[in-house]
Order: sequence, then structure tokens, then C-alpha cells
Amino acid sequence: MPAEEPRLRGDERLDRLVERLTREQLVEVVVDAAEWHEDVARAIRLAAARKDSGLEVLRREVDGALRTRRFLDYRESVEWAQAGRPVVSELELAVRTAPSRELVELLQRAVGHVVKVIHRADDSSGLIGDLARELLDLHARSCDAGVADPVKLAAWMIRFRFADQDFFDVDPVRYAAALGEQGLAAYRSALDQTDDAGAYGVHYVRERLAVLDQDINAIVRLHGGDLTNPFQFVHVAEAMAELGRDDLVVEWASRGIAETNGWQIYRLYDLACETHARLGQPLEVLRLRRSHHERMPSSSTYAALRAAAETVDAWEVERPAARAALQESDIRGYVDALLEDDDRDLAWDVATAAAPDDLDAKQWLRLAESREGEHPADALAVYQAVAEEILQTADRRAYQNGVRILRKAARAADAANRADEFSKEIDRLREQYRRRPTLIAMLDKTGFV
Repeated sequence: MPAEEPRLRGDERLDRLVERLTREQLVEVVVDAAEWHEDVARAIRLAAARKDSGLEVLRREVDGALRTRRFLDYRESVEWAQAGRPVVSELELAVRTAPSRELVELLQRAVGHVVKVIHRADDSSGLIGDLARELLDLHARSCDAGVADPVKLAAWMIRFRFADQDFFDVDPVRYAAALGEQGLAAYRSALDQTDDAGAYGVHYVRERLAVLDQDINAIVRLHGGDLTNPFQFVHVAEAMAELGRDDLVVEWASRGIAETNGWQIYRLYDLACETHARLGQPLEVLRLRRSHHERMPSSSTYAALRAAAETVDAWEVERPAARAALQESDIRGYVDALLEDDDRDLAWDVATAAAPDDLDAKQWLRLAESREGEHPADALAVYQAVAEEILQTADRRAYQNGVRILRKAARAADAANRADEFSKEIDRLREQYRRRPTLIAMLDKTGFV
């Protein structure tokens, strides 16, 4: 009696399935896939040519796969980006195993092709842009090997940023080692000859060159501007962090905290706290987190203050004032903070005492889930109210969300010994929405009777 064929499970790993195939079966599968999918065919050609043709086949694939003269709509853009991915993968392998001047130039050619495609495509998905970013990263990595001609590299960087396109920046700090003194001199000279010296692109490059030169005054002038909003101070402080100047990070973050307002100020507190933590100064971190929470109370500032206080075993001391500040200004944040603290009973009491519009459905669901174990009747009431509100919208996604919450309600009803009442509620919903067959079918499938 012949041996029984091994059963193939849907979740079995592909490599194990491939090991069972004969050479003839494998060739048949691969060829068939290549006939239907151009990216598979492209990967086969590249793998076959890898050993003995240098960059010739890869160059042909770059010119073939990464160019098109057609306008690409959304669907075509997604397909085009997916079809080009094997070429990018092969370029990545070449960067890892055989960096060369020719490869640097090929990567420049590749990213140039992709940028031209973006100009003629609906890249709402961002997939073509992702290809360009990956190619730029590969280009920088290939230059790290010291194989690029510094002067030619400088010329390409200027041309790519100021002539070919204006949405991808090429950071001279990232390329500093590859450019060397000769390349940087050529880069600066070409930048000085670039038209429209006030344009964003030129300003960005001069900012980066100030960082490269470690010119503190230029950094403040270029990154900070008129120093009237938090983002400008953030920009200066981040540049100081890039230089490794912790003292100046704290100085500029502190100035921004003292001199500006607005939601972006959170980043100044983060920068200062990150620096103090790195320097082993937890009490300074606690002081800043307390100041931030008192100034702009929210569940996120509360969480940050709690983390800082717990580091020095001071949360029991800090918590009452922290909660009071949040309760006074942000009920939603207060409820979220109480739930994060696992103070479920107080969170429930605060929520039920609040005005109807103070909390949203998402928070009520969190409260119900935290309440269900010990007080299932309370959770049941919330689940039913939220589900009913969701089901007022007549579309499939609303039905799915509503039925999902009704499942939780059924569980809570069983725990609260209110299964009969819940069954009547389902009957009421069936009657109310009898003209919505999709919803009724979902209720049937779930098992509500």
C-alpha cells in the first residue's frame, strides 16, 4: 500500500513546502508565477545574473523597472511600486556586498527615475515615495564605503535637490565623510551659485552646514529665526543635541519653556528631561515634569510625571496634586489617568458624575471593561447604550462595531443574571432595524435570538 501523501496545512511555512517539491515541480511553479507576475520574473533574472554579469543586468532592470512615461493612477502606482521592489532589493544586496563608484552612479540614476515617476503619478499610498527614500538611503550607505568621486557627488547632491525635485532633502551632514574636504568645498561653492538663496531648500542646507561646522552662532541664527515660537527653540535644542552639547540643549530648551507658549512646548520639556536623565539628574526630570503638568495638565503629562516620580520613589507625594490639577482642567484626561492607575471605582464615580458630553464612547467602553468583572450590570448598561448609538449609522462597518459590542453586552448580561432582559433588548433592535437585512444577518450569525 503506497505511503499516504503528507497533508498540506494552510498555515504551513512555505520553505517546508518547497523542500517537498522535486526540481521539475519547482521549475514549473516558478515559471508559472513569473508568467503572471512581472516582479517575480524580474527577481529571477536578477538572481540568475548576479554572479557573472556585474551591474549590466541590474542597470537594464533599473532602466526598465523604475521608469515609465505613463501617468499612473492610484491602483497603477501601487502595482508599479510593488513591481519595482525586486530591483531595490538587488541594489541593497549590491551595496552590502560590492560597493563601487559605478554602483553609486547607478543608484543616482535609479532615484532620478523614481522621482520622475512621482511627478506623473497618484502616489497617495506613498509607496513610490518609499522606494525613493530607500534608494536615497542605499545611496548614502554606498557612499560610506568611500568609493564616490567627492566632486561629482557634491554636484549630484546640488543638482538632485535644486534642479531635479524639491521634496527630498539630501543631508550634507550625512554625506560629510564621503565628501571630504574637497567635496565639501565643491558643495559649498555650488550652493553659493544656486538661485533663490532664500528658498527653503537652501535654508535647510545652510542649517545643516552650520551643524557640520559646529558654528553655534550660525545654528541659533538659522535654526532659531526670530525665536518667537516653541518650534524654533526645539530646532535649536535638537541641533545642540546633535553636537553632543548637553549644556546647550538644556539652556535652549529652558529658554523656550520660559519664553513661549503653545502645544509644541511639550517637545522642549522632553528634550530637557531626556538630557537630565542621561546626565543622571532624576530630580531635575521630576521638577520639569511637575512644571509641565501644572502648566498644561493632560493624561500624557500626568503619565510622564508619574514615571519621573516613581524613579525617585516620590509618586505617593506627587499624586494628590497631580490628580487635582488634571481634575480641574481635563475630566477626560482625569478619567484616563485614573484608569491607568487602576483606580477603577474612582474613575467610574468621576465619569458618572460628569456632564453627558464630557466623555466619549471610547472612554465609556474602557470604563465598562474595567467595571465588568465586579459590576457586570454597570458594564451591560454602557455596552447597550454605546451599541445603540453606533447602530444608528446605516453602514456595514457600524454594524460590525455595534455587534462586536453587543457580544460584550451578552457576556455582561450573563454575569449579571440579566440574560432574559438582554434577549428582549435584541428583539427590540431586530424590530427597530427590520429594514436593514445586513444587520439582521449579522445578529443571526452571532447567535442572538
